[in-house]
This record gives sequence, C-alpha cells and structure tokens, in this order.
Amino acid sequence: MGTWPPRHLLVWDPVAREQCRLIFPPELDVDQMFIFNGAVLRPARSHGHFQVALVAHYVRADNPKRVFACLYSSENGTWSNIKSLQLQSFIASPEPSTLIGNSICWLIKEGHHHNRRYVIVEFDLDRQSLAVIELPPHIEAGISKLRIMPTEDGGLGFIDLSGFHAEIWKRKPDSDGLAVWVLDRAIEFKELSSTWKGYLFLVGFAEESNALLLKIGSALFMVYLQSMEFKKLPNMTGFHSYYPFEFCYAAGTGIGDGMVEMK
Repeated sequence: MGTWPPRHLLVWDPVAREQCRLIFPPELDVDQMFIFNGAVLRPARSHGHFQVALVAHYVRADNPKRVFACLYSSENGTWSNIKSLQLQSFIASPEPSTLIGNSICWLIKEGHHHNRRYVIVEFDLDRQSLAVIELPPHIEAGISKLRIMPTEDGGLGFIDLSGFHAEIWKRKPDSDGLAVWVLDRAIEFKELSSTWKGYLFLVGFAEESNALLLKIGSALFMVYLQSMEFKKLPNMTGFHSYYPFEFCYAAGTGIGDGMVEMK
C-alpha cells in the first residue's frame, strides 16, 4: 500500500475484523523494487502471533534478475535479514504461494521469450534461505495450467493441466538420495469434457480441502482430488485467479486489537 516511501503492508483478518499495518523493510522500500508475492502464516501454538513472508525483485531492465525475500514476525516485531537469489530473466506469476512443510513456494517463469520455463522458488523459513527447484523438462509454460500443491505425505508436488487431462507430480528421493520428480497419478475430467465445451483453466487450489478450482467458459467447478467429487459453483464472467478462504478463527485468536502500527 502506498506509492512513496515509507510504504506499508496491510495484514487483514476478515473474521476477527482486525488489521495490522506493517512498514516495509528498508531494503525493499526503494524505487523500482516490486513486491510480487507474499504469504501470511500462523505457526502452531503461536498464541496469536503471525508471520509475513515477502518476495520481491527490481523492475529495471538493466538490473540483474535477483529475487529477494524476508520474513516478519509479530512476536518480536521485526523483519529478518534479506535473502536473495540470482535468476535468469523471469516473469512473476500471479498465483498465490503454497506452504510445503515449513517452506513457502512460489511459481515463476524463468528464461527469455522463446526459451521460457517454470521453476519453483522455495523460501525455507527454518534456514531463512532461498532455492530454485526446476520442474521436469517437458513441462511447458502456459496460462492457468500449473499449481504447486502438497503431496499426501506433505512433500512438494504440482499439478499440470492439459485440456481435460491432468498429471500430479511429486518430489521424492531416488536410489542415490537425490530429489527427483516422479509422476504420482493422472486424472481425466470426463464429467466436464462430456458436458462442457471450451478450454479448461486451473484458477485456484484449496490446500486444506485438497481441491482444484476449474473454470470453463463462465462455469466454475470445485473438484476434490481424493474423492474426485465435482461441485458446481456460481458462474463467473471474466477471468480471475481465486484465493479460497477455508478457516474461521476461534475468539481470541485474531492478529491484534484494531489497527496497530508495527515496524
């Protein structure tokens, strides 16, 4: 929020109707620094405390493509040291972050116009480190076809949609202990292909429900991956990314009392 320094970030609890305003860390509150994604976390047994992770990059064409990340803790009211990672030319993706274990993962497109690929940027909250994880080489860049998702055992995975067919991939150690991608399962959306015409888009993923949000034309569906149950949602015109809201907090677990200024 805000155009001129010092800029601030608004953390909103829609159930408790509470807001906290956080001042950007000085290293990220500079000209042509773009905060392209973030996440709010509430650690287990945190007694109302929360964390905010931010990821940013410079928008100047002559600046090396470097990703920056940091973590705010409401318990001590401070931002962590800024971590950074060098990448090739890349485009930030509008998809929300995904929590995998104690790491936050974002999907971005790396490379140049005719040689662009998806990679995962991982921010390890324990080690306070950034890493890049490449996807299988055959995975092509496209609009609304990929989502990072946790596997059944809580590991890193993703789903790749192509037409009315999808593949779920997961990361696991091979015989030498090196992490590799393996195909977990394939899915056919036959109920949709037999009834609806047009292109199918993956527009959201609900982590706790393990459900996809799929859009075809103006029709919107929620698909629960474990049971493969389809639920028709109200139609939506236009094209949107969706952010499922899945939890209501019990009384006394809000993010603060009213509007609080924090640095």
